[in-house]
Amino acid sequence: MPHLDAIVIHCRQPAALAGFYAEVLGLLLGSRDALHAWLTPVRALEPAPGRVHLDVRLDVAGDLDRLIALGATRQWEDPKGRWTVLADPEGNLLCAMYPAT
Repeated sequence: MPHLDAIVIHCRQPAALAGFYAEVLGLLLGSRDALHAWLTPVRALEPAPGRVHLDVRLDVAGDLDRLIALGATRQWEDPKGRWTVLADPEGNLLCAMYPAT
C-alpha cells in the first residue's frame, strides 16, 4: 500500500525554513530514515494558503507558545477551541491541534 514518504514545501529560503520545521516537527535534516520534509526553492510562490498545509498535534498546551517563539504567527482560532491556525515564517498555514482532554 502506498504511504507518505515526504512533505514538500515550496519556499523562498529553504535553509531558514528547514530550521523552523526541524524544531517544530523534530525532523532530522538530511535524514530519509522516516517521514521527512523537502524544502524546495521556487522562483515564484503561489499565494498562501496554497503551498502546503500541515496539521501538527500538540503534546501539551505550552507547545503553541513554542511554535510562536520559533517564528509562527497566529492567524485565527477554531471557534470550538480544537485548533489554532498558524502561518510559518513564509506564510504557509499549519493547524496546531490541541491535546485531547
